[in-house]
Amino acid sequence: MALWHALFFVCVGHCQQYDARWAGGYPGGPAPAFGGNKTLFLSDEVTYSVQEPHSLFMEEGVAMITNEEDSLFAYMNGWRFNNAAHLPMLNGDGFNPSSIGSTDDGLRASYSQLIVPWPAHPDSFLLFHNVPDAYWPVSNNVYSSKLYYSVIVQGLDGDTLAGVSSKNNVLLEEPMLRGGLGVVKHANGRDWWLLSHGMMNDEFVLFLLSPSGIDGPFYQAIGDVMEGSTPAAIFSMQGDRLAYGQFVSGLDIYDFDRCTGILSNRRNVNFTEQATFRVGQFSPDGSKIYVPAGIYIYQLQLEPDGDLAAIDTVAFYDGFYDDNPVFATYFVYPMLARDGRIYISTGNSTRYMHVINEPDLPGDACGVVQHGHHRATWSANSIPYRPNYGLGPVVGSVCDSLDLSTGALEWPGDAVLRASPNPTTGTVLLRWPGQPEAGNLEVLDTEGRALLRRRISPWTGEHALDLKAASGMYQCRLVWGSRLLSTRIILMEP
Repeated sequence: MALWHALFFVCVGHCQQYDARWAGGYPGGPAPAFGGNKTLFLSDEVTYSVQEPHSLFMEEGVAMITNEEDSLFAYMNGWRFNNAAHLPMLNGDGFNPSSIGSTDDGLRASYSQLIVPWPAHPDSFLLFHNVPDAYWPVSNNVYSSKLYYSVIVQGLDGDTLAGVSSKNNVLLEEPMLRGGLGVVKHANGRDWWLLSHGMMNDEFVLFLLSPSGIDGPFYQAIGDVMEGSTPAAIFSMQGDRLAYGQFVSGLDIYDFDRCTGILSNRRNVNFTEQATFRVGQFSPDGSKIYVPAGIYIYQLQLEPDGDLAAIDTVAFYDGFYDDNPVFATYFVYPMLARDGRIYISTGNSTRYMHVINEPDLPGDACGVVQHGHHRATWSANSIPYRPNYGLGPVVGSVCDSLDLSTGALEWPGDAVLRASPNPTTGTVLLRWPGQPEAGNLEVLDTEGRALLRRRISPWTGEHALDLKAASGMYQCRLVWGSRLLSTRIILMEP
């Protein structure tokens, strides 16, 4: 099938990163901590949360698309959308029609809503979504009978605010697992693969989003027959592997061909201790998979070919409870954020997330910090799905056929390192297009002496510096192998 839709929009240039903020929390109440919050991922050194009022119950079925300036900021809880002003979005209610659940609270279905930019349609984004809306006759498991898409357009509501131009369009109508949606860039670096899975069968279902619309469905039978439990489909940042976690069958690891959309080489992983949840999150370099499992966090170490090399338990729940209300902080849903860290929800409405600071490193060196991030207000698992928006083409493949010089792609032909403010009195934020491997950052004085050196995680696109040095000019360099980005920073007296 193909999607054709007339769009009216104001072209507003915005950053290529769409994952700068996470929204969570509730509409507000008698307690100060019962309200909205926003987490800002400014760099791999500075990440923090602030209290920011909004009108939504943010539970598991969340989705959002954001940039650093908050000029693009749209988020939803499965039922309703808010815009950058934290107001109801134009035409932003009535999503996911279903008799199961309440429209007063957020949708409690993880990995069921995700947003991607529509290639070659500036300021237009597609929400892919499903909802638990039916019961399987024999097992009484809840499943989704429809897969939807909706269109969000930046600038549709006045000059700046986003609006919904079309919603609840049925993309596929057949029994599917609730949740379990995943997206990854096509090998041409522009289009998007969308992945779902059938209910009570062994078939993955894929669609391809391109400038002309949505093609598919494409079916592939591989793995076990799947039923009711909500799965998670997480691709590596390199896009070449899929971690498919589902309570009944455990965690499956697949190779993925970004050109053809074909999965292969299934490896199934079981765990020695009880694993209440089996959602796997790749490390930035793709060499590890982390599986939060209630009271454990497992680290799966992979061989270069993706086979399992070892399983290590890197955390055991320390018994910490949030107070007022008193809720346990278990290990539940993980997601790699743009600062290179993995954040893990607690399963209950608490003010904390767990943090894995160095997920590329093996064993205890990965640096798990239990309840290490304070989220300002209570939030219940409101961690959005984060694809690699900056993933480029598979260079040299038969699908790498697009002209990068046209400017139509989101992946820039000429990478630039930007520093702001510049001049600065000490604090400066660096921005650049994320790269697929780790890099090295260094700041040099005019005589070539290093003021500081730091490792930059793969796919990190920002880093905040607090320069403590004499006023003058300094050179900032980012190095990935033989590739180099540099800029000059002018440091002034406060």
